[in-house]
Amino acid sequence: MDFTVEIKESKIYLSWSDIKADSYKLFMKKGDLFYECTVINGQNSIRLSLLPYGEHECFIQAYKNGRLVAESDRHKFLFDEVDVEVVHEKDAEVKFIYSKYEQAEGYRLYKNVSGQGFSGCKNSDADYIKYKVGDEKEFKIKPFVMRDGKREFIASSPVVNVDSNRFISLSVYKSFNYNLFLSWNFEGFADGFLVYTENSQTPIFETTDPLCHYLSLFDYKGSTHFIVKAFVNTINGRVITAVSDTVSLGIRRFKKPEVSLIIPAYNAQDYIVRSIDSALASDFSDLEIIIVNDGSTDGTQKIIDWYDKNYTNVVSVEKENGGVADARNAGIQAAKGKYIAFMDNDDLIRPNMISKLYYSAEKNHCDIAIAPLYRITDKGYSVHCDLPFAEDVPVDTDRYLDIMYTPGYYNCAIWNKLYKASIVKEHPLGKLKYEDVSWTPCIISYAENICFLKSPLYEWDRKTRPETFGDVLARQSDDDLFEHRKQAMLFFVRNGNPEKKDILRTIAIRRLKRYAKNSSNKNYEDLIEKIEDGKY
Repeated sequence: MDFTVEIKESKIYLSWSDIKADSYKLFMKKGDLFYECTVINGQNSIRLSLLPYGEHECFIQAYKNGRLVAESDRHKFLFDEVDVEVVHEKDAEVKFIYSKYEQAEGYRLYKNVSGQGFSGCKNSDADYIKYKVGDEKEFKIKPFVMRDGKREFIASSPVVNVDSNRFISLSVYKSFNYNLFLSWNFEGFADGFLVYTENSQTPIFETTDPLCHYLSLFDYKGSTHFIVKAFVNTINGRVITAVSDTVSLGIRRFKKPEVSLIIPAYNAQDYIVRSIDSALASDFSDLEIIIVNDGSTDGTQKIIDWYDKNYTNVVSVEKENGGVADARNAGIQAAKGKYIAFMDNDDLIRPNMISKLYYSAEKNHCDIAIAPLYRITDKGYSVHCDLPFAEDVPVDTDRYLDIMYTPGYYNCAIWNKLYKASIVKEHPLGKLKYEDVSWTPCIISYAENICFLKSPLYEWDRKTRPETFGDVLARQSDDDLFEHRKQAMLFFVRNGNPEKKDILRTIAIRRLKRYAKNSSNKNYEDLIEKIEDGKY
């Protein structure tokens, strides 16, 4: 069983071959003996924090049905970093927990005063330092020994920011059928979360998903109070690094539709509840959620009706089946917001997605605000649509279009963006099979500028429903596939901003050449030639 150890930013990342075992046990050496450090279920990697300085040796065992089925080789490595975890306590006091250096006689806390440089502020010979923080944000920890009555420093931690490791928001709202759901927005790095009811010592839920932010709650009263705790893994077990305030059932406030979030839905009864809940958990209060039932034949409309009845900011639109582009257009017609966003009925948005994009667009006077997205599969999260732009500043759309459909920047996704509604209403989607590929360059071409944020805010979930409509299209005949792609390219060439005609032709040709590489259909070459000659 392969086993690797990496040290990145003062953390230890262990990974091993996934042999589909029920569980894996990590063993670390202490003195001359190995001891069981932790049990890992359902994953083939773990991150460790606060590792002591020095030589380490470890290995992994795999278990199935309670029996040992595989064991990795021993792996030796040297850890010579100073790792620090920030824990917020009462009255602005911060607890700095750090890696132990066996030879250290003490540890000194340094703070960056008004950006003028670091100066020492407190010593400790314990495993942590507590300090009441004022306006300072950046700190360091330095272990030291005493020589000739003076401190001699033997290492230094990276800079740590005390704004990290805290719960930014926490909410409980009603979910379908009068169940509840819990949502939180955590800023920092955690290895997982534990959810408790107030005064309970045993968690009702635990996850090792560090990006988890949503939990369905069944059979709990609205008066029940909940607490969420973030933890990191260490060789001595979990260490709690943040504790939320207590929260109970809240009321979703809504005054006006400043942003309209459009969710097309078709036969989505098995997963749409989670998607609607994640939208309701948004920390942006003036959010209108428009759910368009595109002729579903299952219980989707019953679910939508429940939310429409129980939430003033949920709007139900019901129509005959016409496809996802037609459903989005129906939502666009109904939208009352200054901005429009889109979400699919099996995906999630992070609680701060709408607010982050909205305030960036407003601050920068941009027509479209964009952020990367997470793609979720059985292998975990991967970041997509991370573009090479400065963060939160206006960017000319020509720069965006210039990289569109280039390797590494294939960013035709419709849902990781916030659009000025006036532009979208003037240029709705074409009723085509490749509706996002065709519409995104078109709508971008009408924007004067965009702004870009670096943090992924949308979750494209390929785990809940692995097969997408794109997968269905990919199984069509080569001729049918060509025709759909042709219509998509010609849509934005013909319907895009006339002032951007040349660059729209360029990106259409760029994309068609990529399609042609994987096809024997000669029609691609003919179409490329006609677009180059300006016949379209």
